Amino acid sequence: MILLDRYLFRQFAIYMLLVMASLVTVYLLIDFFERIDDFVENQKSLALAAKYFVFKIPLIIEQLTPIIILLGGIIVLGLLNHRGEILALKAAGIHTFRITFPITGTAVVFTLLTLGFAEWIVPPTTANTNVIFYEQVRKEKPRGTLRNNRFYYKDEQGFYSFEKHELSNNRFDFFVFTRWDENYGLDTFLTADYAFWDNGTWTLKNSRIKQKTKDGNYQVTSYAETGFPLIAQPSDFFIPEYKIDEMSLSELFSLSKTHKGLRGTEAGLKLLERVSFIFLGIPLLMLGLPLLLIAHQRWGRDLSLAIPLSCGLAFSAWGGWSVLQSLAKAEVVNPHLAAWSVHLVIVLTGTFLILHEDR
Repeated sequence: MILLDRYLFRQFAIYMLLVMASLVTVYLLIDFFERIDDFVENQKSLALAAKYFVFKIPLIIEQLTPIIILLGGIIVLGLLNHRGEILALKAAGIHTFRITFPITGTAVVFTLLTLGFAEWIVPPTTANTNVIFYEQVRKEKPRGTLRNNRFYYKDEQGFYSFEKHELSNNRFDFFVFTRWDENYGLDTFLTADYAFWDNGTWTLKNSRIKQKTKDGNYQVTSYAETGFPLIAQPSDFFIPEYKIDEMSLSELFSLSKTHKGLRGTEAGLKLLERVSFIFLGIPLLMLGLPLLLIAHQRWGRDLSLAIPLSCGLAFSAWGGWSVLQSLAKAEVVNPHLAAWSVHLVIVLTGTFLILHEDR
């Protein structure tokens, strides 16, 4: 059995890598023709374009993981079936479930590796692609940045930071504002438990304001509630939507736990979306493998039918999963149900078909 497991593991790994290389190449070609006009129109070099596409490969692999796993498994089992190896294994008393076990196990390992990829490799490379395309090519500058669960923003008046925000009432917790004079000396240092924006004015709660006086000293004043003439507005602070794609899984988890407002909700939904999508390949494989065997038994066809059938299966699963994600964002469906219900249905169906094959 160990020899069989090694053989299937090696075959599956090889074909997954081949499928990955093929799909990534196709993806890059399509993306190249979609993006190259932006580089040409903005007179950017081909070297910068090449750098952009190279940095995008990790994100592409994450996005293609389910179909890579599905097609890799289908091709391996299809070739084994075509060569009569499946029939020989069954004649030796080895059940279908046992034959597919090392393939599924390899898919689990690949999925876990992709999770590590999504945690450590995808965020920095995605950040590089966004800097190249949005800032260097399209000249779009992000208004604010997010580091260690604090938002930071700088304008001509000074430097702002805060930890949490509630968009529903324009409230910003643990608010800090700093301003320097022309000699880069501290002019104003303001801290508040929270600040909120209403009718064009800022109101600070439980604040301390340290300001430089005319004689060069500093005066510190505490207020239970006070206003302050800040020129920034809430819309100035927020980072572009694509910035959330630069966050690692652990950063999304931390943000979802520490922020109770819209930002935290978005992070939680994004985390569930990314993790559940990465794991979608395992259920698809568990359903695709018995479907291939059924296609061979009923119509005598292996890969010629199994591959298009698998693509249709993947598209249908992705479509249903995407609809559920949209419903979760609209607060119509529970986010966890939206993330994992498709997986559960496919796993149960695939397990039933595999066990049925052994009867």
